[in-house]
Amino acid sequence: MAEHNVTDNEQDPGASTQMFRAFVNEGQVSPTEEPKVNGRMLAVVGAVVVLIAVVAAILVF
Repeated sequence: MAEHNVTDNEQDPGASTQMFRAFVNEGQVSPTEEPKVNGRMLAVVGAVVVLIAVVAAILVF
């Protein structure tokens, strides 16, 4: 008997199409959502932290 090396795609022709669709869908960019913490909020929090650090440094010395 002759052995046939048959790949999975030859056994199931739809498998390659499914793999291709999964690959294409993975590359699609989802719509960007607003970040939970935007840049302005980070700037305000950073300024408050720096202000507290400066006041603490003045009180210590």
